[in-house]
Amino acid sequence: MDSLGQYDENDNIPNRVVKYLLMVKISPSLRGFDYLQTAIELCLKDGAIINHVTSELYPEVAKEFNVTGSIVERCMRTAIDNAYKNGGLLGINNFYNKVVYKNDYKLTNAELISLIVENVRLDVLKDRIERSRKDFDDKAE
Repeated sequence: MDSLGQYDENDNIPNRVVKYLLMVKISPSLRGFDYLQTAIELCLKDGAIINHVTSELYPEVAKEFNVTGSIVERCMRTAIDNAYKNGGLLGINNFYNKVVYKNDYKLTNAELISLIVENVRLDVLKDRIERSRKDFDDKAE
C-alpha cells in the first residue's frame, strides 16, 4: 500500500483525504486546502516524499498549481494556523475516538500531512479487510 498505484477506485482516496481535512477544520476556501490535499495524495503515492518536504514535496505540489514551493508552504501553514486558532485541530481526536490532542501545540505542515496519510492508509486497510470478510461470507453461503 505504499503507492497510490496499489489503491483502486473502491478505496476512494480523494474523498477520504477531504474528509480528514474537514475534520480538522481546514477551510476549503483557502488555497492551502488544495495544496494539502495534493500533498497528502502525493505522499500516499510515494511514502518517502514526506522525508523531503522542502526539496521534493512542496516543489511537486507547486508544479501542479503553477506556483512556487514557498507559496505552497506558506498557504499550507496559513490553513493550519487558522484551524489551530479556531480549535479545529481538536478534530484529530475524532481520528482515534479519544483525546490525543489538546490544541496546545500547533502541528507543522509535515506533521499534519503525515497524520492524515497514516489515517487514510488505516481506513483503506480496514475497508479492504471488511470487503474481504464480506466476499468470504458470500462465497461460504
